[in-house]
Amino acid sequence: MKLKNIILHQIIRENEDEPELNCSDHNLVQNETVDEFVEKLVKIYSSKNPTFGSFEDDSVNYPFQKKVREYLKKTDFLSFSVESMNILKKEIKTPKATGGYVVFVHYEEKKVDFIITAMLDKSTQFAVDDTSLGIEKLKTLDIDKLARANRINIKKWNDKESQYLTFIKGTRDVSKYFQKFIGSTDITSAKINSRIIDNAVNRYLRDKKIVGERKNYVKERISNYFESQFACGEDIYLDAISSLINAENPTAFTEYLTVNDIEVSANFSLSKKDDFILFRKSNVKEKGYNFNFEKELAKNGKIVRDGNDIIIRDVPTEQLDSAFDV
Repeated sequence: MKLKNIILHQIIRENEDEPELNCSDHNLVQNETVDEFVEKLVKIYSSKNPTFGSFEDDSVNYPFQKKVREYLKKTDFLSFSVESMNILKKEIKTPKATGGYVVFVHYEEKKVDFIITAMLDKSTQFAVDDTSLGIEKLKTLDIDKLARANRINIKKWNDKESQYLTFIKGTRDVSKYFQKFIGSTDITSAKINSRIIDNAVNRYLRDKKIVGERKNYVKERISNYFESQFACGEDIYLDAISSLINAENPTAFTEYLTVNDIEVSANFSLSKKDDFILFRKSNVKEKGYNFNFEKELAKNGKIVRDGNDIIIRDVPTEQLDSAFDV
């Protein structure tokens, strides 16, 4: 990873007062500590399985995207970050929203440029003085609890690909101001996310050699989870699916996704049953035919795979006669 620019600002807001900006007048000097900070930030961001999205079409009311474009043309990172902070100042006037530290990072990885904007809170840590063996209280940036951040894949954005923007939207409504500040909207459909999860689960079970009844049990639990969340009007959470797969190691599946660069949103909502029908049905499609069937039929032996052939047992004669024009 190659770090190109990094800067840290602060936005102060207490008791729902008017927010104040405390902006730096220079980029951070790149050194070993800063490099380590960025590497950890990127790693934790990726581990959160951020939501995929895009910028709002209205760049007038959501001007952050324009500031990014201007920076990429003029390469003035300081101006870009300060102007972005002024946008954030307008959006943070949400009840219960508090301030924090905002870090802007431009880095290159595998010849692709990325820009991360993340809002961090402080946490209290304790340090030991080895000489006096005394305990001191320190204020540190809490990267581990990252809950408001976004990342732009510059190459995908320039190439007009759909999934160029990701963001961590948090679980609290109060965090929505950050998403509005970025001007990001969730575009990845529930059906796409469901398909990615289904394929990833199958791949994971195959790699871990989980077969037979155990495999069917896991798939059934995931299917029931989707049904339950849909009935309750609740989101699908990747962490919950990971726990269903392996309760003893509840992060194993999400870690598997990260290691294998499988991109899926951390949480998403279901609008209709068709969004997750693939957990109940399978589809085989080729030129000239489209074969849909309930997965339960494969479990009970009604439909059987034999190499590259599919066998359907005990089909009524009249249906076969009709299908084959007998």
